[in-house]
Amino acid sequence: MARFVSLFLFAFVLVASALPAHAQMAYVYAVHGIPGANGFPADIAVDGNCAVTGFTFGNVGGPLSLSAGTHFVQVFAANTTNPCTGSPALTASPNLMAGKTYALAAHLTAAGDPTLSGFELNLSRTSPGAGRFIVHHTAAAPCVTVGVARGDNTNRAVQIPNFCNGSQVPAEFRPGGWNITLSLDGSPVFGPTLVTLKPKTAQLIFAVGVFPDTFTYIVKTIPIM
Repeated sequence: MARFVSLFLFAFVLVASALPAHAQMAYVYAVHGIPGANGFPADIAVDGNCAVTGFTFGNVGGPLSLSAGTHFVQVFAANTTNPCTGSPALTASPNLMAGKTYALAAHLTAAGDPTLSGFELNLSRTSPGAGRFIVHHTAAAPCVTVGVARGDNTNRAVQIPNFCNGSQVPAEFRPGGWNITLSLDGSPVFGPTLVTLKPKTAQLIFAVGVFPDTFTYIVKTIPIM
């Protein structure tokens, strides 16, 4: 079963192995960020094997445990009769390094074309009592400025300018509620959106969809030991 696990398998599957073998594994969170009719259900094949069927927009899965090295991934429009058939809509050949953790996102480019992007995640220990936001721009949207602030959002604690499609930004904050606002040319265009950060966690935030029609955030919280 392990060799058939997809980078997009939206079930919590972890391959059990002895400690020495763990050093040869990589870990992957999968993100479905392509909107469409009924959530654009899709089938996935990995290394030529049909691994999972019918996952939809907004889903996140993982962590998946995969052998280090290169894997061949194909994404197909879902077919309930013959899964993983026809011409693939997307392909990728991610090269995974042992001991690393990644997010692999199916999403739209700034121009609205479907694509696959991989991000290495910083899951190192935070400062004592802190948590980490890891924000990703994976939406059909222009470059924006990201503001992260406490309270009513009048005093921005952090601003990230020129945040463009395909970008990832990690930043540590103290725990609690934070407002995230996206601005274009100095004017807010989305938010503020309240997110709650817990200590010793990394909160993955993916801006996905098409701005403004289907634009939204996908959020996944990961404990940091």
